[in-house]
Amino acid sequence: MRARRIGRRLSAAAVAVGLVAVLTACDDPPTTVKTTVDFDCKIKSNNGLVGDSTGSSTFTYAAQGPQAVAPGGEFDVKVSADPFSFDGNPTGNGTVTQISNLVWRVAVPANSTLVSYAIDGGSNIGSGTPTASASGSTVVVTVPGPIASSTTAHPNVATLPALSMKLTAGGTLQSRINAKLSGTSYTSPGLTYDVKVTGTPIGTLNPSFSCFPSPSPTLHTTLISNDTKAPAIKIARPVQDASIVQGTTVLAAFSCDDGTGVGVASCVGSVANGAAIDTATVGTRSFTVTATDNEGKVGTTTVTYTVVAPA
Repeated sequence: MRARRIGRRLSAAAVAVGLVAVLTACDDPPTTVKTTVDFDCKIKSNNGLVGDSTGSSTFTYAAQGPQAVAPGGEFDVKVSADPFSFDGNPTGNGTVTQISNLVWRVAVPANSTLVSYAIDGGSNIGSGTPTASASGSTVVVTVPGPIASSTTAHPNVATLPALSMKLTAGGTLQSRINAKLSGTSYTSPGLTYDVKVTGTPIGTLNPSFSCFPSPSPTLHTTLISNDTKAPAIKIARPVQDASIVQGTTVLAAFSCDDGTGVGVASCVGSVANGAAIDTATVGTRSFTVTATDNEGKVGTTTVTYTVVAPA
């Protein structure tokens, strides 16, 4: 019974580490996609009195990247972990005091070639010096720590170093470069770390966590295409920063143009082209037009205007 209680405590000690995958290109601003990822973890107790166990965690990732890149084109991938903390307040089954030897892995996307990589930044991650290395189709970031837990008296929010990778698009036209996390099993993990738990009924424990995304979703996709730009949008009405008297009728006017690209599939505003915009109440308003081309690339433009009371 005691071992089961401690095992549950170790399972609850899983650290919420979220990654942010950032792909950049020169033509259009990157898009951002939010994705929820479930991790499956094996918890090795490293103590003969406590059995190994498993656990699961759910994290949300923000992935930014270009919608398209030209064949053979170079682009940057920047991956950074969301700031995180883990509960270090005492419990009846022990106190999580720190984590160390945190290693997270990012896959070099299929249909691309790794040119170079580097790490920078990081805060509240202990005295150890973080490092990065490449192994096959994976870039590995190691943070020795120790990273202190967060308590009511001494809160701690850690930020891991950001990983930057320069890639070359190597696939054929219309193939995709999908940004994903590494890890397929407990023995081929995407995230590992060691935990120190003090004050348990059998003393200090030092369990090890080995986790992989299950399933492993695509965080962001980039199309290899000769058309690397989303459609251009022009908003004639409402005018940016315009002041409009309450109740005035102003008809929306906008257009979308893909130039020499693959063509516009849709061009949609907050209201239809030629319809009246919102001037019913006083305050700041926004008007957005979204254009999608025939490859699915999306462009968005927003203007703001202020509705003012009649004089």
